[in-house]
Amino acid sequence: MSALVLLLTGLASTLPVLARRIVGEGRPGRRAVAIAVGTGAIVVVGVILARGPLGLTAAGVALAIAVPVGWSVWEMLVSTERGEAAALIVLAVGCGACAVLTAPVGTPTARACAVVGVVILLGAPANGLVSAVLSLARGSNASAGALSPLVVAMRGGRWIGPLERILILLLAAAGAQAAVAAVIAAKGVIRFPEINKDQDGRKAEEFLIGSMTSWILAVLAIAGVSVA
Repeated sequence: MSALVLLLTGLASTLPVLARRIVGEGRPGRRAVAIAVGTGAIVVVGVILARGPLGLTAAGVALAIAVPVGWSVWEMLVSTERGEAAALIVLAVGCGACAVLTAPVGTPTARACAVVGVVILLGAPANGLVSAVLSLARGSNASAGALSPLVVAMRGGRWIGPLERILILLLAAAGAQAAVAAVIAAKGVIRFPEINKDQDGRKAEEFLIGSMTSWILAVLAIAGVSVA
């Protein structure tokens, strides 16, 4: 059942971005309609998967309806990175509960659903959680989306972070633990000259906090796929 949760949540997390690109900015009404239509399509996909390849019970069908609807409603009500971070934390708890309360489906279809879901979630949603953690670490009352000049200077992390998390996921799935350690070490080596120039230690702290948060998310993604 956790595989279905991961897939539907991942698909639902893409709706706000797709709606903005299709409808454009400054049209909240049309954007809400586009998100509602997309949510309906995801619900249909979820019900088909639950009753078909995944072979879930009525509880799985209810989950297929509740997850994308709940995520989309939350995104519209709390459209900030901190709100998305809170939703990811709830997702992690929910997947853990599914893993404890239900037996893994264990089929190739379930694993594929879980992989697709976590790959999507390791992108922009995970970036939102990392930004929220960094904002809390700075003790700032500003929105997590309002980046400081220090973070703007390191904006490459917006691309490096997702790629790093996905690479760790793929290497772990292939059983290449040594390669995972090499990736983590290489990141530190590459960032060392930049961090070494930091006199007050802020950049080093942000690097460590952001990296550790990112690695924890990668580990949770690996765990989510393993119990699918």
